[in-house]
Amino acid sequence: MGVVFVAIVVQVCGVPVLTLFSGGGTWDSALPPAVVVTLTVLACLAQAAALMLAASRPVPAMMATVVLYLIVAVALAVPNWASPMHLVIAMAMFALGTARPTSVAVAWAAFAVVGALVALASWAASLGAPAERVIGFLLTEGVSLASTSFAGVALGILWAVLERRAARARQRALDLEEEQAAAIERSRVAERGRIAQELHDVAGQHLAGLVSLCDATTELAPAHPEQALRLIEEVRAEGRYAAASLYGALGDLRAVEEVIHAPTPDLRDLDTLAGFWRERGMDVSVQVRGDLDLVPVVVSATAYRAVQEGLSNAAKHAAGASVEVDVIVDADRLRVRVSNDAASRARTDEAHLGLGWGLDGLREKFALMEGTVDATDDGTGGWRLSVDVPFAEVRESVRD
Repeated sequence: MGVVFVAIVVQVCGVPVLTLFSGGGTWDSALPPAVVVTLTVLACLAQAAALMLAASRPVPAMMATVVLYLIVAVALAVPNWASPMHLVIAMAMFALGTARPTSVAVAWAAFAVVGALVALASWAASLGAPAERVIGFLLTEGVSLASTSFAGVALGILWAVLERRAARARQRALDLEEEQAAAIERSRVAERGRIAQELHDVAGQHLAGLVSLCDATTELAPAHPEQALRLIEEVRAEGRYAAASLYGALGDLRAVEEVIHAPTPDLRDLDTLAGFWRERGMDVSVQVRGDLDLVPVVVSATAYRAVQEGLSNAAKHAAGASVEVDVIVDADRLRVRVSNDAASRARTDEAHLGLGWGLDGLREKFALMEGTVDATDDGTGGWRLSVDVPFAEVRESVRD
């Protein structure tokens, strides 16, 4: 308010006051100059105060600025002084355009401008001036008032439109954020359910086997100690298998609970995966031919899971065996192979211990990408897990 008041007073009274006190002009008003200047300053103050109400009551504020302008121009008979007051009227018109519908704002602006022009014309005609001078005065003062007033309304309407668009965009962004959060939560709950089921099934089977073996050992120990010792070895092996089977599921569960926003691992993380198993005594080597950055993200992440499954199976069924991971990236396809030598301590009853869920899950995932998964014995006691995925099929599926 203070800035507007000072700026308007300087523009309204500055030049006329300097002219009068320097003796360079004539005074035609019936009121003394000091009275006119004082009343003009008060009108400027009231106009600035009216502008403060524009945000809450735009129509009364706008009408007040126009009436105060007419008081200076008509009642005090100094229309040339009042011209800078058009700026405050334009500011009030801007507030009107932002706060009211377009049709309402334009209607009120037209009413105020037309009313002001009628008042100016009536005052000029009452002075007995020739018609051409009245018309010239109206063209000069009226065009200035109308142009600034309607420009203020137009800018206010434009501002309101842009503000509404921005508000809708912000609301849409909030809605999308909420939808994304809900989708993530649904996915998280579903994944936790899947992991919980897998944990239940794996733990149930292996723990039941451990209990059965322990019961049998207890029964055999008094009469057949050697067979009891062999069963103890069975218990140890079953414990290792259970730990290896539960590791992947527990790792996924920790990811769901603690690091939901962590990036999904892919083939670029093979060194980290191999390092994990080396720390646990596995002799594993990794060879990559080609640029892993060229592999589509979904293929790379799923192939990483295949390597993870292959290394876990090697830990379960080929303790002490060396493992090789070969990755070949061609222009149109990805080939991955995880192969291990025979176990250092061969077992003759491992066939019934494999759950098969991991390989079945991999086959289902790669089938969606028109890929293949092959898990076979290499004929020398070792095992080979091979994956082959064409890139073209994956990209076409993504486009569809």
